[in-house]
Amino acid sequence: MGRKSRTKGALPRAGESLQNVWLVQPPVGGGPSDVSPPLGLLILASIVREAGFTPHLVDLNLKSKQGRLDAKRSLRNQFVQSLPKRASEVDLIAVTTWSYNFDVTMEFVEALAKKHPQAPIVLGGPHATFVDEEILRRFPSVSYVIRDEGDASFPALLGALRAGAQSAALAAIAGLTWRREGEVVRNPSGGVVEDLDALPYPAYDLIDAEEYVRQHPVLVVEAGRGCPYNCNFCSTTNMFSRKYRVKTPARLVDEVEWLIEQTGSNRFEFLHDNLVASKKYIKALCAEIRERNIDVDWSCTSRTDNLTEELAQEMFLAGCSSIFFGVESLSADRQAWTGKKLKPLKIHEAIELTRRQHISPNLGIILGFPEESDEELNLTISAAVRWTTEPKVQAEVSTAMLRYYPGADLFQEADTLRFDPLAARDASALQGYVIREEWRQETRLFPLQAIHTGPEETQRNIVRRDLVRTLLKLAPHTFRACVDALGEAPRELLDAWSQDPELLAALAARSSRLRTTNACVGALRGWVEARDLPALTELIHCEIPFCGTAAPMIDPGDELEHVVLPKRFVQDELLAWARGGPAPSELPPGTSILAMRSGPEAIVWFTDKPQDLIDVFQQSYRDDRAGTLNYVNSLRRGMA
Repeated sequence: MGRKSRTKGALPRAGESLQNVWLVQPPVGGGPSDVSPPLGLLILASIVREAGFTPHLVDLNLKSKQGRLDAKRSLRNQFVQSLPKRASEVDLIAVTTWSYNFDVTMEFVEALAKKHPQAPIVLGGPHATFVDEEILRRFPSVSYVIRDEGDASFPALLGALRAGAQSAALAAIAGLTWRREGEVVRNPSGGVVEDLDALPYPAYDLIDAEEYVRQHPVLVVEAGRGCPYNCNFCSTTNMFSRKYRVKTPARLVDEVEWLIEQTGSNRFEFLHDNLVASKKYIKALCAEIRERNIDVDWSCTSRTDNLTEELAQEMFLAGCSSIFFGVESLSADRQAWTGKKLKPLKIHEAIELTRRQHISPNLGIILGFPEESDEELNLTISAAVRWTTEPKVQAEVSTAMLRYYPGADLFQEADTLRFDPLAARDASALQGYVIREEWRQETRLFPLQAIHTGPEETQRNIVRRDLVRTLLKLAPHTFRACVDALGEAPRELLDAWSQDPELLAALAARSSRLRTTNACVGALRGWVEARDLPALTELIHCEIPFCGTAAPMIDPGDELEHVVLPKRFVQDELLAWARGGPAPSELPPGTSILAMRSGPEAIVWFTDKPQDLIDVFQQSYRDDRAGTLNYVNSLRRGMA
């Protein structure tokens, strides 16, 4: 006999046997380091356990980042293998959802619904919260949607299902969307969790924390929820309300100490969309950390207009090493359009005072605003280039493209979304995955596989974002020299680089992040070579010394490579020239640029005896191959 399948409108009834609850984190896009323990699910696992159920965790994102998921093979088979085969071991499956990976998420759901038709499937998280009714109407495989914060509603659903899934009990669960006699029912929303201190610690016993730390050394601890602001591109305020809520300093630091004891790591991100919105709270938190005298390195998020010099100083003394600012744009008009309303002057002041207090400023900008003028684009990119290279700032800048997310005010324009194959490949959570044809017109359900711009504008925005993202990381001084030393406008530079044939081919194929990176480097290198300016050429050689090879950047490997290039100019003067200063002085003949690598990072020396250093490393490689390679790969790219 064939396996039973779900019928549309059927009410899953787990009954008294409901015990084993499987919590699933689907794959998320990004690079190998874009992974951390799935905090929301780990907290939910502790809540589930307290309610008398047995939680299990499946982190497909970790598996993906470890290279253990392959989109070229059957994803459904790989997904099915992530849970036990026996139906008796799988009583309910709960999956967290995000807009940028909902296609892959539904591949998982469809596969598991066929394998375990007896198990109700519950979706929660930001994406399902805002398209809940559409999900239940479109996908019979989904049994329930838990909207908003599920800390109380999810265990209530488990209890109702264990008791037989009576309609009256289900109708009483706040924030539940479900089916009654084939009709979708949307229960009223419940309130938010007011007392975050009452939440249990995350169930770290369900994971191996070392696996995550090996991928990315920073763990995440929830500091609070809710942002009092309302940017039009962000769903946070509609997901968690605009009420600023935080754990008390004592409770948060208790959890930090517990995590240090559990994992051995002391590097944390204090998760909150705008933790510094309350100066009073931050001061109390810093006092708590210092009073306990714990060695902790932490980061958080702030608006630029929330931070003061005094507060930054207190944060640094309490172990804060990095603050993320969502800057988005340096245009006052774009700030007004987003509803963020940051003042450009205050943005500059906050970034500079952050570095002045020995805290690293991390910044986010957005490209592709509608009706953004060339002048506005130039203003934002010029500022980003200077922030990354200015000695008194030395910021890290991340670059995103404007997209429409369910729950954000901009999603009111969702009827403008159209499926776009390039946008879909760009947003793919798994390299090589292609969304099913029958899902492509469901643009409200799959908004990141669609986009609001036309094909030409979409391609232009993606290429610009790739170039800015890549070159700010790998060649910021060369980028700045093009802007400040040569006087080129950023938009004109991006348009020129965007014509590179290999870059366009990489964009069309979207076969790997590495190919895109190398294509961006190649576009810059070709432009630099055409200028035939020795100082500019030397800058790119210092920043990307292997740019003249077939593979400017490579994945980690087991071979040690080196390149020797001529060094002509005084380095400090060369960097000053890139910032718009006078031409650099020349060095006496005989100095070289020596670079070594065995992966994406390269060690760079300026030396008059390159062969001596080559001999040292080659001997070290022969004596301790693994240790030498680990040392080379552990170094961080960048020039002061």
